[in-house]
Amino acid sequence: MTMLILGAHGPLGLACVRAVLATGGAVVAGVQAPHRLPPALQDLRDEHPGQLASFAWKAGSWPPLPAVTRAIIAELPIPPTQLDESDDPAADLRALSPERALAESQAVVAGTLAAIQLVTQARPARVLIQASWLGVTGEKIRGGGYALGMAYAAHLMLARTAALDLQRGGIATVVGNAGRYRLDMSGPGFHADIDDVARGLVAVLDACDPEAEPEFRDWRGTIRRW
Repeated sequence: MTMLILGAHGPLGLACVRAVLATGGAVVAGVQAPHRLPPALQDLRDEHPGQLASFAWKAGSWPPLPAVTRAIIAELPIPPTQLDESDDPAADLRALSPERALAESQAVVAGTLAAIQLVTQARPARVLIQASWLGVTGEKIRGGGYALGMAYAAHLMLARTAALDLQRGGIATVVGNAGRYRLDMSGPGFHADIDDVARGLVAVLDACDPEAEPEFRDWRGTIRRW
C-alpha cells in the first residue's frame, strides 16, 4: 500500500514519512511551492531504497501521481505561541483589521486547501487532514489572538466540510489533531515526541470508519469536539 504524504517539507510531514517507511510501506511525498524538497527526503530515500518517491508541486497544477491507497495532509503551519493578554482587554481588538484577519486566514488555510484539491485527483481509499484544536470555539478560554483564532477556525471548518464531501465521494476521511510536539530533544518535556505523534496519526487514519460521519481525533485516537 502506497501512502501519499503532503506537507513533507515540514517537521510533521517528514515524521509521517519516517513512520510509514519504518513499517516497510511505500511513500509518495509531496512538497508544495514555495517550499523546496528538503535534503532529509533524499537521506530517507538512501536509507529506504525503492520505498520513497518525492515531487514538488504548486496549487492549480496537478501533477500525475501513481496509485495511492492512503493520504495524509500535513500542510498546517506550526502555530505561534499566543502572547500574554494585554492589560487593556480591547487592545488586540482595536488593532485588528479585516486585511490582517484575511491575510492570517489565507496563510493558514491555503496549503491545506490546495492539498485537499490534489487528493480529489489522487483518490486514495482514505485520507487524514491535519487540523488544530485552536479552531475549536469551545476551546477558546483566553482573550486576544483574534486573527489567529479566526484563521484556525476557518481552517477547521474547511477540514470538516471537505471531510464530509470526501466521505460522500467514497473516500474515508478523518480530521487529525497533532497537538504540541517537540521539534528537537531540548523541547518542553510536556510536549509529545514528534515521531510518536506521526505514528499515532497513521494509526488514526488506518482506524477511521468509512461508513461513519467524519470525526475529529487527536493523535492518540481520542475524539475531540468540533
